[in-house]
Order: sequence, then C-alpha cells, then structure tokens
Amino acid sequence: MNTQSNDLAHNKEEQRQQWDSVAIGWKKWWLTIENGAQDVSKRMIELAEVKPGQRVLDIATGIGEPALLAASRVGPAGRVVATDLSSQMLDIARERATALGLTNVEFLEADAERLDFRDGSFDAILWRWGPTDLSNPSNALIAIRRMLTLDGSFVASVWEAGPKARPLASLAMTVAREMFDMPSPEPSPPENALETEMIDAGFSDVRTEEVTLTLAFASTDDCTQYLMDVSPGFASLFSDKSSGRQAEYRRRLAEKLQQYVTADGGVRIPNIALCAAGRR
Repeated sequence: MNTQSNDLAHNKEEQRQQWDSVAIGWKKWWLTIENGAQDVSKRMIELAEVKPGQRVLDIATGIGEPALLAASRVGPAGRVVATDLSSQMLDIARERATALGLTNVEFLEADAERLDFRDGSFDAILWRWGPTDLSNPSNALIAIRRMLTLDGSFVASVWEAGPKARPLASLAMTVAREMFDMPSPEPSPPENALETEMIDAGFSDVRTEEVTLTLAFASTDDCTQYLMDVSPGFASLFSDKSSGRQAEYRRRLAEKLQQYVTADGGVRIPNIALCAAGRR
C-alpha cells in the first residue's frame, strides 16, 4: 500500500471513529433532527419517484433516514439497502427499523466512495447530506449512475452555500473563532456545484430546488448541547475546555441566537437545503 493509500485509509478510519463517537447523540436528538429534516427526506422520495416494489439504495444513512421512509414507500415487495461508514450509527438504524416493523431494509457498513453494487442494481438512489463533502465526488457520482437501472433516479441533498443555509452552525463557528484559536472557514462550494458534477458524471434531466427546514429547540442552551452531542467537530473542540470556558461559550452563542427565540423561550431556526435530482 503506497503513502497516499495509507493516508486515505487513515482518514477513513478517523471519520468512522468520529461518527461512532456521536452516534448516541444522534439517537438522543433524533426527533429534533427529523422533525425538521423530514421535509427534505419526503421531497427526495418524491423527486426520485420511489414506488412500491422498487429497489432503493440510501447512501450515508446515519441512523436510518431517508432509508426507513423509503422502505415504507416501496412496501413488502420492494427492498432498501442503507449504507454508512459508522457501525454505531447503523446499530441504531437497525433498532429503529425493528421498532417500526420494517423487514424490507438491509443495513451495510460501507464507504460512500467505495460502493461496489452491480450495474443496474437500483431503481433509485438517495443521498441526504453528502456528495460535496467527498474528496472526489465525481468518481462517486459516476459509480452511482452505473448502479442505477436504465431509467433510474438519483436524488441528493446538500446545504445551500452561505451562512443562511445553517444559521446555528454558522453562528456557533463564529463564536468558536472568537474564543478559540481556530482557522478561517474554507470557502463554500458554488451553489450549483452538485448540479454541475451530476451533469459531468452523465446524469440527464438534472434539476435542483430549495427546501426549507426548521430546527426547533426548547432553549438556546439546548442548541449548544445539540452541537456538542451530534457534531464530531464540536465534540472534539470542547473535549479539553474547562467548564468555565464552556459556560462562556454557551452565553455568547445564546446572545447571537436571540433573533430566533420565540415568545415561549423556545428557539426556531430555519435552514435551507438544496435537492438535486437526475436520471441515469
């Protein structure tokens, strides 16, 4: 194995460990996440035209979405395969499938950049929050197109470029840079990056649309705790910070979040995702 291969393998193992470490946090905040993100999942299923009896692949499913929604749509005659790099995330996804009585979904530990299903294996492939984070998304998109049936659909969602896409994450990083020695953020990819990459990979009838989703929290303090629980980056950032520094961080972020506080003291934060759809 050459040096580059060693580096890639090391990076993947680090990613696996990071997501394993926050799996329990995703389980804790699942209702908060899905009460907002379900609008994205539903629209992805609609754009992919998922029907009863179809075969569907969900890449980077996390703890089970939109795989479980797709499984309910394809019914007992259909089949869903859901992959993720994190075994801990997949364990929770399996628990959720069992609780919902879904027996037509299979969970596999797999790297999104190394999927190797046969040509034409799926009628639809879904990928919520993923392609633009890869080191080489074009290779993954070419492989995805190959795995689709001749008229199969691929639908992915990514965050819109800019701070309005994810205000909580944007404000949280602003406070972190103010308080701690952190590098400047990397520039966001162009807004049409995924659409362009899909066209370059050979997809036809490619189109994108915005979907607004709202995350609701009981308090500003819950917003900070949420980030610490579900984000590997924030979990790592605060692992060595004193309780006093963490309290100061919570106070500063709460000040910036006042614009989203409702009359009852809750917090409602709108986010903007982009859904991109295309056919093989």
